[in-house]
Amino acid sequence: MQHPRLTMITALASLLLAASLVQAKVSEEEAARLGKDLTPFGGEVAGNADGSIPAWSGKWTGVPPGVKYAGHPAELPNPYPEEKPRFSITGENLQEYKDFLTEGEVALLERYPTFRMDVYPAHRDFNYSQRMIEKAAWNARNTILSNGVESLSAYTGGIAFPIPTNAEQVLWNTRTNYCHHSAQGNVELYGVFANGERSLEVSEFTQSIPFNNPENPIPTTEEVVGDRIGLTYTTYTAPPRKKGEAIVVQEPIDFQASKRNAWIYRPDIRRVRKAPAIGYDNPTGPGGLQTSDDQKGFNGAFDRYTYELLGKREIYIPYHNYGFNDLAIGTLDDRLTVNHINPNYIRFEKHRVWVVEAKLAPGKRHIYKKRRWYVDEDSWNPVMSENFDSRDNLWRVGFLLSEYQYDIECYEKHAQIFHDLPSGHYVISFSQFEQKPFDYSGPYRDMSYFTSAYLRKNVKR
Repeated sequence: MQHPRLTMITALASLLLAASLVQAKVSEEEAARLGKDLTPFGGEVAGNADGSIPAWSGKWTGVPPGVKYAGHPAELPNPYPEEKPRFSITGENLQEYKDFLTEGEVALLERYPTFRMDVYPAHRDFNYSQRMIEKAAWNARNTILSNGVESLSAYTGGIAFPIPTNAEQVLWNTRTNYCHHSAQGNVELYGVFANGERSLEVSEFTQSIPFNNPENPIPTTEEVVGDRIGLTYTTYTAPPRKKGEAIVVQEPIDFQASKRNAWIYRPDIRRVRKAPAIGYDNPTGPGGLQTSDDQKGFNGAFDRYTYELLGKREIYIPYHNYGFNDLAIGTLDDRLTVNHINPNYIRFEKHRVWVVEAKLAPGKRHIYKKRRWYVDEDSWNPVMSENFDSRDNLWRVGFLLSEYQYDIECYEKHAQIFHDLPSGHYVISFSQFEQKPFDYSGPYRDMSYFTSAYLRKNVKR
């Protein structure tokens, strides 16, 4: 008969082994599927049963044949300019399509008679840059979660977990799928209120992705790159009360071990100060209609929720939204209609998405009791989010728009829209209606550009 203490140790060892396997890299056999029955980023190559989701072809890398793209600062031309919607979903016919709609989409269709979803043919034509393909393949064989699920180890940039096994890995993919090393441009943030009024913030935005520094060969990991996964420098140019305000943020790869560093310069006091904690449910933007950790779907520490991977679904999602920012097609007033953006300017397609749900952990606090994200299997972009209040009522519905960016050979996150259902307000951030598109061709800026010392020096110029 086994000694009770040995039995306990054996059981504990089994639990630890099981836990480690959850965080572990995939087998060589699994990793070898990338580029075969799985795309280089881990999506299923095969289409769906009825053909409404096509097989992934990856036939185009960069600018497609026949598309004339002049590069920055030109708008991205639509590779499907002649296509018309196959059908439209409204509050009157949503029951016919309900199996392929999210709870948030249904809520918008039921609440706003003017909201509709124009559904176009689905496309999976674009391939990714060779460098990002190689990064994903290396990560699949080496990268693991560490410090619980708060960090990455043996990570070389790009998609961390192209073959995920749990919810946290899927969410890590949404924050590691950047293909560029730098980005610069001006962005707008609009609050659109139910009474028809609008509020606008405009900022100059500079970003570096340390793990994508072109000088670092594969595999250069966190041991060389350091503990920062994203760096941003933002200067506000409007409204007048915020003009000249600047903020520098250093995003850690481990939000528990390193925290987020941020410094802010305010022209009214002419001083640079360490910014207060930026994260979790701090309200941001006009009307406070989104939280800090809503940005780009989800960011920050994982510690306030428990997460569940609900599997994959076929749903209609915003996709290939070329022309969304182009005011040569419709005016700004025409776009920013009350309660929701004009549906003429959002394209939906049917795709497969991973669905992740988070519930508030015991003893933790956040204004969202439950959250849900829908993540595109091909790009790992979060394409929709749903946030619930303390009484389990659906509160905010997010659309996150992306397009294939020809110059960096990757789908890039762009404008995001959060609808606040109780108030009828909504907010759009990272739009560029009256700005030039992002420039991804600039030099990589290292950590020295994103420090309090540089901020002090820069604002005195």
